[in-house]
Amino acid sequence: MADHTTLPTRSRPSGRQMNGADPPPGRSVRSVRRLPGGRAVVGGFLVAASAVGVFGAYTNALSSPDRSFAVVTSDVDAGARLSVADLTLVPLDLPSDQQRVAFADLSLLEGATALAPMTAGQLVQSGDVAKPAGGPQRAQISVALDPGNALGGDPGLLGPGERVQVIATFTQGGAPVTETVSRDATVVRVLGGSDQLGGSAGLTVVLAVPPADLEPVAGAAAAGVVSLARTTGLGGPSEG
Repeated sequence: MADHTTLPTRSRPSGRQMNGADPPPGRSVRSVRRLPGGRAVVGGFLVAASAVGVFGAYTNALSSPDRSFAVVTSDVDAGARLSVADLTLVPLDLPSDQQRVAFADLSLLEGATALAPMTAGQLVQSGDVAKPAGGPQRAQISVALDPGNALGGDPGLLGPGERVQVIATFTQGGAPVTETVSRDATVVRVLGGSDQLGGSAGLTVVLAVPPADLEPVAGAAAAGVVSLARTTGLGGPSEG
């Protein structure tokens, strides 16, 4: 029967048992603080830029518009004639397309006619009103003329805005009679050649005249020969 020999085991002495001294203290590992990377820096700049943009938009929203436009101060019926007393200027921030059809000068709407009802506070746009050419208190009438009786139809002499007198010549008792039937007419438009229906060789001149002159001008065109005399710059009922 074989003998079993038990070998003695050696226990590892503790640190305090070795040489009678305490074990060395453990080493502490300190983390190193790293600088932010490139992506973090870029991200920070983007956030800052976004904050500046939001602040700028907020500031602009609080600032007052630098232009004012006409609005009606009370309800207006269709067909009503406007005056400066019916309007006021209100600071508004309008897109450029809307600014082109709005009115920044109240005098431009003096005598204009409302084409549709408008509510108090409504912005007045060019499509909402019609202003008679030639100014307020004017009616329009067209007269067929021979170019020789209308300054030759020269656009430099007879164009929109020119002041003219309407002179009629007719025969009475076998003798020619000349009479001025409108002393305060304004040329609105001159139609000639291809501008007219049928392509007539003559001229059709659209005039703005005081309402009292409508019948005399129409009667002269039917009964006699009408001529236009240019009076622009000479002064008169509507000038000077």
